[in-house]
Amino acid sequence: MHVTSAPPPALAAETVQRLLKRDYGVDGTLSALVSERDQNFRVDTRDGRRFVAKIANAREAAEVTDFQVEALRRLERCGCPVTIPRVVPAIDGASVTTVAWEGERLHLRLVTWVPGKPLVGLSPDAGLARELGEALAHIDAGLRGFAHPGDRQELLWDMQRALEVREQVAHVPDAALRKRVARCFDDFESQALPAFPSLRSQVIHNDLNPANVLVTDETRPRVAGVIDFGDMVRAPLVIDVAIAASYLRSAEEGGLLPAAALVAGFHSVTPLRDDELSLVHGLIRTRLATTIVMMYARLSRRDGDDDWLHAALRTEDSAERFLAQLERLGAERLGAMIWQAIRLG
Repeated sequence: MHVTSAPPPALAAETVQRLLKRDYGVDGTLSALVSERDQNFRVDTRDGRRFVAKIANAREAAEVTDFQVEALRRLERCGCPVTIPRVVPAIDGASVTTVAWEGERLHLRLVTWVPGKPLVGLSPDAGLARELGEALAHIDAGLRGFAHPGDRQELLWDMQRALEVREQVAHVPDAALRKRVARCFDDFESQALPAFPSLRSQVIHNDLNPANVLVTDETRPRVAGVIDFGDMVRAPLVIDVAIAASYLRSAEEGGLLPAAALVAGFHSVTPLRDDELSLVHGLIRTRLATTIVMMYARLSRRDGDDDWLHAALRTEDSAERFLAQLERLGAERLGAMIWQAIRLG
């Protein structure tokens, strides 16, 4: 959790460019990418190739970095049908190289660029939402049975730690909203948390938000790929479904249809059990509450030049509105919509 609160590294682009040429034999132009806790660059080479250079947060344990590398390799080996970044080895064959910076030893790695347009700002229809659910199910199917010493990294974005997020509810300035998110955590404690030990658990992506989903640039976009595996944890499988559904937000009438279609798409690849489906509504609420609390908490302790925080705050209103809609319509209504989407196939 100290990783989440720590600022990302701030190496000069020229330094990273020099290291990439020395260690990976890649010489290209660098463009900074926004990241929550790491430092990322897009790398464009003269011969038209494109990569992402990732410098891990100084607080991230080496085993967590290796966990992310090995998970990507696992998905590549098993033939996952979803386009994901591929690990690019260094000249000496290493997956990760080290960088000395301000008395710290940072981990640098290179992965392939996944082409596509981020889903941010788009409103997926039921068809695209279903395809998102299918893509997530294929990724989770590829990770099934995968184990690594780093798969229990400590992140407040791990929903299993939601009660620790509840301790920061006081950062939410509006009293009515503060009461609403506190109720989400209370319901999580009484309903979802006791059920977790009996649910299917495995390594999950844990962050299928619109910035991590790439789609084709077409009139009717399709899923082009999924990126950013930095929040992976070992957790109940249904949490991954709820997290993804929590980002298909709309305050309009019928606004739960995309979320229901995503759950149905996942179910078509990996059928969800009744005890898992019964938790989806509450888990979506928990993720929304976590998003709201984390944003306000960070606003209180990170500086005004935090590009990631500024980008995240732009989604804050949608999280609050979607939470209100979920509570207004209730678990029974969402459940009925999910079953209808499943039957429609």
